Formats: sequence, C-alpha cells, structure tokens
Amino acid sequence: MTEKPVETRRIRLDPTRILETEGVVRALAEKGVGEFPGMEDLVRPLPRDTADVTEQFFAVSPADGTVLGFCSLSRLDTERRWIQVDVVVDEGSNAVGIALEATVLTVDRAFRAWPVDEVRFWSAGDRATGLRNHPTMVMEENPPAAGLPRSPGLEDASHFVIQRARWERYGAKFVQRLSQAPSSN
Repeated sequence: MTEKPVETRRIRLDPTRILETEGVVRALAEKGVGEFPGMEDLVRPLPRDTADVTEQFFAVSPADGTVLGFCSLSRLDTERRWIQVDVVVDEGSNAVGIALEATVLTVDRAFRAWPVDEVRFWSAGDRATGLRNHPTMVMEENPPAAGLPRSPGLEDASHFVIQRARWERYGAKFVQRLSQAPSSN
C-alpha cells in the first residue's frame, strides 16, 4: 500500500532526520530560512531530548522545493493517546496562510499516522490570544494536564488541545479543500 503524500497545493511535508532543538535552527538557516521575529517562541516547545521526537519534516513548496519551515511530532503518549505538534514557519516572509496551512497539514499527519485522540501544543503571546479567540477546533487546556512535559521557558505559555472528533468534523475537511486543484471559473 502506497502512503498518500503529505501535502496541499502550497505545502509538502518532507521527512527529515531527527534534529535536536539547536539543529532545527541551524538546518533551517542552511536551507535559506534565517532567524525571524517570534522564532524563539516557536522553537522553545520542541523537545530537548531527540528520544522524545516521533517524526520531523521540512515544510517545502511543492512547486519549487523551497524550504518554508519545520514541523515536528513528538512526545507520543500511547496510553493517554496524544501527541505534541510544533510548527516553525515565518508568517512574515511567506505567503499569507502558509503557517496555518503547514500547521493543519502537520495536525492532519498526526491524526492519520498515529493512534491518538488529541494533538497538543504550546503557544505564547499574540498567537495564543488568536487561538483563544477561535475555539471551534482548538481548546485551551488551563491548567495543562498533570504530568505534561513542559520545555524550559514555557512557564508563561498556554497549552492547547485539538480533539480527534473536532478535527474530523472541521480540520480534515479543511485539509481536503487545501489539497484539491483550484476550480476553474
């Protein structure tokens, strides 16, 4: 059975070797993605121990192979049936919606590839405020679940959860639309 490619019209997730946190920033720089405002907030939640990483990808443009960012699935907990998702994409230097598209594609990958009922992630600042204002799919978990791994520097970050049932109702349809060829009107 051939696995369906993990891509939309504008984003493809290309698997990469497991990188430690500093290696992510270095690899992105080598591929033409320099440091950008807010990058530290996006990198900070990545696990420090590579043993906690489940899968990692570069987010690339299917049109020309340009690396647009980095996506990670980590801290898979098969007993609690959840996984952490992290996406490092510069919203300022990419086309509008690229960061969101990379995120929904990574969340979709998590639900399709792993036996989980929840996708979890950390967010801070304006991004966290924006997520709180759109609770259709994403819910803030406050306080975060007991025993939840929290990387250093996330003391003031908010924790969010996407449940499989909500994803299948809203998110999976969104990914499907992003993956379809544009209609010719």
